[in-house]
Amino acid sequence: MRSNKEEILDFIEISMSNDEVGLSAGEIAKELKLQRSNVSSILNELYREGVLLKIKGKPVLYTLNSSFKNQNPSFKENANFDELIGNDKSLKKCIQQAKAAMLYPPNGLHTLILGPSGVGKTMFAELMYKFSMENSVFKLNAPFIAFNCADYANNPQLLLAHLFGCKKGAFTGADKDRMGIVGKANGGVLFLDEVHRLPPEGQEMLFYLIDKGLYTPLGEESKKKCEVLIICATTEEIDNVLLTTFTRRIPMNIRIPALNDRSLEERFQLMCEFFTIEAARIGKDISISSNTMRQLMLYECPGNVGQLKSDIQLGCANAFLNSISKGLRNIEVHCTDFASYVNQGLLIYKNYASEVDKIVKNEDRLYFTPKGPKSQIKEGDYSLPDNFYERIEKRMQELHKRGIKEKEIKLLMEFDIENYFKTFIRNFNQSVKKEELSKVVDENIIMLVEGFLEIATNKLRKVFPTKVFYGLCLHINSSISRIKDGKSILNHNLENIKTKYEKEYEISKELASRIEITYDISVPEDEIGFISMFLTVNEIECEALEDRPIVVIAMHGKSTASSMTEVVNKLVGANNVYAYDMSLDKSSEIAYEELKDLVIKKHQGGGVILLVDMGSLSIFGELINKDTGIDIKVIDMVSTAIAIECSRKAVIESDMNEIYSSIRKSLSNYGAHNIKVSDNFIPEKDNIIITLCTTGEGSAIKLKNFIESKINTKDYNIQIFPMALNNKNHTYNALNNMSKEKNILAIVGTVNPNIYGIPYVSTYDIFMDNECNKLVDILENRKEKNSKANDYDSFIEVLKNDVKNIDLSNFETLYNNFLVEVGNKINKKVTYDISIGLMVHMVCSISNIISGKSSTPCYSKEIIKEEYQKEFKIIKQCLKPIEVYYNIEFNEDEVCFVLRNVMGI
Repeated sequence: MRSNKEEILDFIEISMSNDEVGLSAGEIAKELKLQRSNVSSILNELYREGVLLKIKGKPVLYTLNSSFKNQNPSFKENANFDELIGNDKSLKKCIQQAKAAMLYPPNGLHTLILGPSGVGKTMFAELMYKFSMENSVFKLNAPFIAFNCADYANNPQLLLAHLFGCKKGAFTGADKDRMGIVGKANGGVLFLDEVHRLPPEGQEMLFYLIDKGLYTPLGEESKKKCEVLIICATTEEIDNVLLTTFTRRIPMNIRIPALNDRSLEERFQLMCEFFTIEAARIGKDISISSNTMRQLMLYECPGNVGQLKSDIQLGCANAFLNSISKGLRNIEVHCTDFASYVNQGLLIYKNYASEVDKIVKNEDRLYFTPKGPKSQIKEGDYSLPDNFYERIEKRMQELHKRGIKEKEIKLLMEFDIENYFKTFIRNFNQSVKKEELSKVVDENIIMLVEGFLEIATNKLRKVFPTKVFYGLCLHINSSISRIKDGKSILNHNLENIKTKYEKEYEISKELASRIEITYDISVPEDEIGFISMFLTVNEIECEALEDRPIVVIAMHGKSTASSMTEVVNKLVGANNVYAYDMSLDKSSEIAYEELKDLVIKKHQGGGVILLVDMGSLSIFGELINKDTGIDIKVIDMVSTAIAIECSRKAVIESDMNEIYSSIRKSLSNYGAHNIKVSDNFIPEKDNIIITLCTTGEGSAIKLKNFIESKINTKDYNIQIFPMALNNKNHTYNALNNMSKEKNILAIVGTVNPNIYGIPYVSTYDIFMDNECNKLVDILENRKEKNSKANDYDSFIEVLKNDVKNIDLSNFETLYNNFLVEVGNKINKKVTYDISIGLMVHMVCSISNIISGKSSTPCYSKEIIKEEYQKEFKIIKQCLKPIEVYYNIEFNEDEVCFVLRNVMGI
């Protein structure tokens, strides 16, 4: 049976579709034969939920809120100004300014909202729009268009095109006329988030729009009229990032306070709201200890209200899993369910005890229910993260229920497993930070994966995107939990993985071995197969692009075409060139059928560029086109240089006719005297720096020349190599191929390709620093690291001869990780000389412990432990991975010896 709330909402929706401006409570009650008081109550509830808007007047009218959809975690969900937490305190001035700006005749004041990340600037802008609608500042159908200027900040031309629109052909990639968001916002509100990312020319176009009500789309000459109220938001200080001529035209500045600038009472109210939200999403009561509330009120929260909500969600998710495993009816949230930095809030509790205890009483627990007074939540938006293993089990059960045979199930599961990793790697959030990862993944796992990928990079001679590191950490974390819980891990694609990715599988055994030692568990072969899939990212990320042209080289001779194809695919890295070798004694009929079969098999939907040398091959293209309908363009002047250019253009250009036309016009440029392949595609030095530009190799070459004018490349024995970032897959593949033979020390460019283990330096940093210090630091560190590596290798070799009872094959990695971790936590850099001496000492200590020999006593042990309590604990913690690997335990005397070396005491 339908509820009164559903009937009222349906009635309003039908009325609005018939162009009704709005309905009063009396009108609805009369039409639906309901009591007016009940209708009024339901309408107010729908208004608080953000579903309806109130149009002030007598009587008050209600209408659908079609535009106000995106809720920001910084405020109560679906709130209006008068319901915001802090509306009468910390946000009072902000709200007064916002209302004044929207009510100012005739159509409000352009506004700039200031404040750090996470305070709720976007939500505040939406509330301003909602307020203006309710007060009839704009028409009911007036749009609210939001745009984040950071989305295209690295491509100013594309950014301006999105903002103001463009005419077809205005720039490369503008394949049709497009209306910009300014045009879409006409008659309403345009919200520009992170406006400081707008280039100066964009700011100038914007203030011309403010002044004249006119703008010009890119590529057009005529101006367009537009009436729009502009609300901007920025996290930066406006004097440093915005033109004065622009800010002068924004009369209203509203500064949203950071969380630290709001009272503890408001912070407590926000916490209560967020816990009530989680209770509603989970559908269960949540109880929280008073100490948990205290630590949440006091911990350092640089991400402001947005981070506070995120941390509460993470704590509730952990508590949810714990409660399920214990079979509890409701959710119990404890201090231990939160990240360690949240727990630190209790350390400063004594400084704020009197103030906090006025808000949080000494009750055992606080309770929040799904139907709490602060809960105004839409159902259905709570979901736990996908669990890969559960998905496999569920899929298996479904297939068995359908009566599918085991052989077919195995084939289907192989496909599912391959598809899972493709989706997982492609969709993984690249913006996740290492600090965020440590909230959900054990630090030992992070350290193990870092060391593993370093080994894999060296042994496979390939590069990995950064997201492989994050994805593998999360996967291993899930796998360890599953193994500890005694759950099975089945990989129906295992035999295929072991055969197809033999090297990756063998390397993955090393990580499995380290996991077993660190966590005292047994890692099954099936899981090693899953780990191997992360190392096959080359196949996952760089598959051939669909709907792109391919290149086929057809030449007379036993391997003439094959040799040229191998060279092109290796140099360009796109693997989109295929060969057909026509032996001289083969008949034309057989050759035609073989070439046609090759074209049909390799064709991807974007056409074929056929490069031929002579004879009948030159007419085969037209015949194959007639037989198959596949679009084919023939170029009968084949050379390696032409093939390279065809391959490159086929990656970045989807229109085969454009490629063909471009190549035909430039054929004279591809003679041997004009192009020397080795000069353009193969770096001579072993150590290289890549300059990468989205606007083409010309810009990359200019950047190369600039760096060479600042840094003497001979001093570092390096070569700077320019590349164009025309296509992500192409570039990644080219870098991957290059890394097999060269050491890529750094990437300098306009866009970070996020390659794991390769430092990135932005073009801005290069040009703003006349000495290129950031790049020099990378080169110096590399130089020092190589020197140390050679010394370490020689020391390790000597130690291997003297110390026979321990395996030193992985000691260097463990030791270097130890030095890095100690340096980060103690903020003390260990000098090179000390690091060598300490390494020798530790190897001897490990050998003695394994042999059962007693350690030399440290006579100043008690003094050191007393004066360096914090450092002693850190050293002891950082030594754990070495202890686990060698199955030993360093006593306090040994820890003190290490501490003395590290601290120089």
